[in-house]
Order: sequence, then C-alpha cells, then structure tokens
Amino acid sequence: MDLEEFNIYKRISEGEGQQLDFKFAITDSKKIARSMAAFANSDGGILLIGVKDNGKIVGIKTEEEYYMIEVAALLHCKPPVNYKVLTHTINNKEILEVIIFASPDELVYTLDEHENKAVYIRHKDKNCVASNLYIDVWNAKHNNEIVSIEDVIDIKEKLNNFPNRDSFTLKEIQNFLKIDYNECYELLFKLIILGLVDFTYDDEGERYKFVNY
Repeated sequence: MDLEEFNIYKRISEGEGQQLDFKFAITDSKKIARSMAAFANSDGGILLIGVKDNGKIVGIKTEEEYYMIEVAALLHCKPPVNYKVLTHTINNKEILEVIIFASPDELVYTLDEHENKAVYIRHKDKNCVASNLYIDVWNAKHNNEIVSIEDVIDIKEKLNNFPNRDSFTLKEIQNFLKIDYNECYELLFKLIILGLVDFTYDDEGERYKFVNY
C-alpha cells in the first residue's frame, strides 16, 4: 500500500463528519451544490466521490461527474465555491477527492429542495439550512457590529430560570418571556452576538443553547 492509498483509507476510517462527506455517485448537480455550499459556509471540507456511506470504495461511474461538480460549484453556488479536484486510483477504482475551501468573507447561497434560495452550513455530518437569524448574526459579526451587555441586562436575570438551556427554539423562549416574535428575535440576536447563546442543530433543524451564561 503506497502513501496515497494509506491516506485515503485513513481518511475513510475516520468516517463522515464536520469536514468529510462520502458520495456514492453524483446524479444531481443541485444536490451536490448544497454539500459544497455547506462546507464553504463552515470550515471547508472534503467530498469523497465513489465511496459509499459505509466507507466502501466503489469508484466513480462516469467522467460526467467531473462536469457535474463544476456545474454545482460555479453555477448553482452564489458566489461560486472555491474548490479543487484530486483523482485517486485505489484497487483499480477511480475516486474523486473534492476539496472545498471555506468562504470567510461571503455566505454562499444555493437552492434548497423546493428551489428556494438558501444558506447551508455543515454541522457534524449533516448539511443544515441556516435561519434568517443565523444569516443576520453572520453579517453583523462580519461587519464588526457591537452589542452592549446593557442591552440585555434587564432580561438576563429572568433567563436564569429558563429550562432546557442546552436546546431550545425561539418560540420556547418567546413563550417563557411572554414577548412578541420580533422582540424575541432581537433579543436572541443580541445574546448570540454577545456570546451568551449559540446555535445548535438536531434532526428537527436549528435550535439554540446557552453558553458562558
């Protein structure tokens, strides 16, 4: 086993996660665009094409997969994703290593399954649709927007008794505080900017958790 082969098998043995995803094949450039955008909007990552979810190497089926990657990155991602493709031959089977670079200065948009414009982010081994709140927070941090602790000091004590601090929705904290949606949205926005609340995700989608509080 040469070094290239060893490195591929080592990577596969680590399993799918925050910066690694396996794809048996590419049959839809729009779907692969979601994975590429999610990596670009997070920490960057690698797609291994021609590898099953269980880590078995099956190889790519057609040269068209190169083209579909290019279409996904350049046409279905706005702005286009920065990436490169490496080809590896393992046991006479060709696989593609698609390296997607993080996009620190711009959020990458693509289309969701309903053809709506969306921002995807990577969380562990999942591609998740980011909320408007996530996008607003990202833009505020990127623009160095400042929030004062004085803006939330009046509500901070009330939140000490808030249950389910490790995972909650905007609606749950809204009901607890008995405030309207817009007020709660603004409150969460400020708490996240201040580093007191952060985003988390489960099978139902985006949620929030208290940190450093």
